[in-house]
Amino acid sequence: MTKDTDPAARVLIVDDDPSTVLLMAHVLEPLGVIHVTTQGSQALELAVAIRPDVILLDIEMPDADGFEVCRQIKAHADLVDTPLLFVTSHTDAPLEARALTAGAIDVIHKPVHPDIVRARVRNYIALKQQGDRLRRLSTVDGLTGVPNRRAFDMALEREWSRSGRSGEPLALMICDIDHFKAYNDALGHVVGDGCLRRVAQELARHARRSPDLAARYGGEEFVLLLPDCASAGALAIGEGVLRGVSALGIEHPASSAAPHVTVSVGLALRHASHRGPQDLLQAADEALYRAKRSGRNRLEMADDNSGRSDGGA
Repeated sequence: MTKDTDPAARVLIVDDDPSTVLLMAHVLEPLGVIHVTTQGSQALELAVAIRPDVILLDIEMPDADGFEVCRQIKAHADLVDTPLLFVTSHTDAPLEARALTAGAIDVIHKPVHPDIVRARVRNYIALKQQGDRLRRLSTVDGLTGVPNRRAFDMALEREWSRSGRSGEPLALMICDIDHFKAYNDALGHVVGDGCLRRVAQELARHARRSPDLAARYGGEEFVLLLPDCASAGALAIGEGVLRGVSALGIEHPASSAAPHVTVSVGLALRHASHRGPQDLLQAADEALYRAKRSGRNRLEMADDNSGRSDGGA
């Protein structure tokens, strides 16, 4: 059957009635990839895993209260913009108002009318995907194609909160292209833009895991945010960045650090003394300036982190 929306669209159906699940899955199959569960208690975990474009959730389930499941989904940073539709056999206005207050965008009444359900879900998928495209445009650096400062700021806040809840480490690197102003002065801004693009793509190569983020912080500065990454792993990645940028072999006639383009790197890990994400950022920034004062083309680690305090290539 021909898909009539983006074939990458994902729909999550949560209903304890297997016959309803089968019917809804059949009705919505033309719209994308359908995921189903009859366990309301699994809804949040499954939604986080698949990142659906729309969720259809039964209000009354034996193992979970639909309203509470909805609140949990809407409280999750990765799901807050996902349209959620309640499915119920009840038609009273107070319940529908409660559903909308809980965070649902719409209510579908049983027995479902296939054409109406399909049309509604198609529209919500389109709205979600359009919103995703706009968010991507607003969070991507136009020159280099990597995430921009706004994307990094949001990710830092999110990962800081997540690290606080889980107790997992959080590493942050600030990378600065050495003597970039002199590079622009010597070769021109067009060539400089090309250099920024190549360095950005090299840094992005080191953000290998799905939660990792390589972003342009501003000018010739880039950041690498590495959730659940301890000091040894972060140092290895930082040293890989130093080697990788040097290996690009971009000639730099005005650098005192090397005859080719290099970067200086400041690394910090979340520490008990940090009161918030800005403290982590400041620690990485101070480590970066120490790397630059020490001759550039090297990595320095923040003083309040365990492990090696200086690095280099």
